[in-house]
Amino acid sequence: MSPLGIGSSDSTHTLTTGEAKLWILLVGVNEYQDENLPSLRYPALDCQGLGKALSSATKGFPNKEVIVHHDFAPQPPTLETIRRSLQQIVSQSQSQDSILLYFSGHGMLEPNTQQSVLCLADTHKNDLLATGLGMQDLVRILGASPANQQLVCLDTCHSGDMRLLGNRGSARDGDISESSLNSTTQMMDVLRQRAAQSKGFCALLSCDQGQKSWEFPELGHGLFTYYLMQGLLGEAADSHGLIEADRLYKYVYRQTLQYINNLNQQLRLINQQKLERGDSKLHPEYPLQTPKRIVEGVGELIVGFQSVKAESQKARRAVVIDGLSNKKATTDLSRLFAGAGGFEVDYFPQKGKNWSEIRGTIQGLTRWRGESEIKSSSQCGIARNPPTSLFYLRGQIEEIEDGEAWLILGDGVRLSRSWLRQELRRAQKSQQIIILDFIVSDSSISTSVENWIEDLQCEIEHGQCIIAAATPPQKPELFSQTLLETLVTANPQVGLPVAKWMTQLKTLLQSKGINVHVWLSGTQAVIDILPGNIATIFQDLPGVEIFEVQRNKQQQKEQKENLLPISPSSTPVSTLGVHESSATKQSKLKFSLSSEQYTNLEQLLKQSIGPIASLILQQAVAQAANCQELVRLLANYLLPQQQKQFEKQAIALLEASTVSSQNQSAQSPNKENQTIDANFISKCERELAYSIGPIANFLIKQVLQSQPQISLSEFVNKLAQRIPEPKQASEFKRRMLG
Repeated sequence: MSPLGIGSSDSTHTLTTGEAKLWILLVGVNEYQDENLPSLRYPALDCQGLGKALSSATKGFPNKEVIVHHDFAPQPPTLETIRRSLQQIVSQSQSQDSILLYFSGHGMLEPNTQQSVLCLADTHKNDLLATGLGMQDLVRILGASPANQQLVCLDTCHSGDMRLLGNRGSARDGDISESSLNSTTQMMDVLRQRAAQSKGFCALLSCDQGQKSWEFPELGHGLFTYYLMQGLLGEAADSHGLIEADRLYKYVYRQTLQYINNLNQQLRLINQQKLERGDSKLHPEYPLQTPKRIVEGVGELIVGFQSVKAESQKARRAVVIDGLSNKKATTDLSRLFAGAGGFEVDYFPQKGKNWSEIRGTIQGLTRWRGESEIKSSSQCGIARNPPTSLFYLRGQIEEIEDGEAWLILGDGVRLSRSWLRQELRRAQKSQQIIILDFIVSDSSISTSVENWIEDLQCEIEHGQCIIAAATPPQKPELFSQTLLETLVTANPQVGLPVAKWMTQLKTLLQSKGINVHVWLSGTQAVIDILPGNIATIFQDLPGVEIFEVQRNKQQQKEQKENLLPISPSSTPVSTLGVHESSATKQSKLKFSLSSEQYTNLEQLLKQSIGPIASLILQQAVAQAANCQELVRLLANYLLPQQQKQFEKQAIALLEASTVSSQNQSAQSPNKENQTIDANFISKCERELAYSIGPIANFLIKQVLQSQPQISLSEFVNKLAQRIPEPKQASEFKRRMLG
């Protein structure tokens, strides 16, 4: 049951067949005639981008009309044109139709009447009610329409004058910040009243009371609208390609919070570097932006359909150079960068390429600007993060008397530090991630590593990350294995920013006796080592060493012999090679993990991979559709020679626990003794989200992690305590325990 109340389940049918019409009205105001209203940077671009995204999402809806008013459109966003368009929609819409209204611009509170007003191009600050579109007036007009399904998206509380970091990110509202903060509260009250009158009405707001709506040059849009567009391009689509307003809101909510959090993580690390250098001029962090939803009733509102997920607009290229020997760790890292990292990877050494080509390969990457990708994304009307270049260099280092340093690779090829510095500074249009994996025999060489970090620093436009470590020859792959360990445990769907990764690496490597040196610059964009929204961890690469290719073929052969299909999304190290009898047993298992099954499976996994098993299991349970898939996902993280034994043990454990749970349920049917399975957890999340929103997921995980053996009734009671309204808390317990 969805908390979004809009119509019925056959709304998709009426839209795709043309029986119902979709009305779209997009309004964005950059420039105001009244000089007392600060100009904004992105509302017009927001309208253009959102229009392109909606065109893609609704291409399967034959009966629709799109009306656009912004600074660059033929019809300007004045009060008269907006009212005329609203009246057209109201007079021509039918009961089965859907209306989508989007506004980006200033929102203000009229001081005398305390009414919230949307400011249009010809609005005057001293006469808001007469020259602006009051929220009460807007909901009255929409209320006169017979259309049963209505979605209003407001990206207000902008501040073009208020800057946190120079010309970097800005919040929308500057000189009118206090009045617009207050207007949010009144705006939400008006929308709640409208939602209470119609179960087919929903509103999405860019931020909560007392917050700002941020806009960032690197995104080219307001943050809220940017993720609205990404969601409509397919990121918020379900497994059938359907984009429903409730799912779209949850996607925008998560991504907006995550972006601000990632930026702040990056700022904290940069500020720490400043303090270590004696620089007390620190960057302030960004305040929270929490999108809000106003809705009543139950049902659905379909806003689009993507039969095929839109291609990512990320432009990412990498070169991985192992100058010591062709070891498994670096080939696995290359495959991970290509998979979860989304990089186009050039790997050395490989057949058909000579070491003499290294310089040309590096120059090709430093001179690359992702121009084709930029052109492609701009044609779609969707801005994207800047291109990202990754350099992984592994070899020995040598210092000479004149202060020059060299990286020694294969076949006697040597790269000077000064040459590499010069090349890196050519790459002004892309983000840089530089990983230096040095093998040294002298512990005093750590000073040299610091010199490499210092020399390679470039204050490039979009930011630079450098990670360097010196590893003893007795443990030549300790650093690369640790890199792999931290990246494999990250969720490729969520992604991993470099600031968080660097913090993890420093802690883990210090515990292993390795001193890692890091540098991070740039505050204009989040730098990601894993960009997110990627389904696979590893990806095959042409030219990896022959051992890898032979192993992949052998595993595929074993799969065929065991009558198991090869999944297109599977990777060579994650293939499931169990016998047919085990596979048959797996298919008969019902996917519902009890707390006992969860604990036993976690302990089994820890025997192979250690403490990170807890995190891996948590992520795998969230992704898996059944027990067979769960075991396969867990086996991804084991060495090939460990996978078969683990799969057999895991299936035996799950079967034994299932029988035990069934017997216990038959003997003890009361709620106190019942186990908490995955289905019950999913139901809890849906029900709890009605009262407290998307944070329900996090609260449930928190309770289960802190008390893994908690009883079902105690679990429900603890969740009910998080609901502020007593009546809602009581109803939640009744639904879950009744």
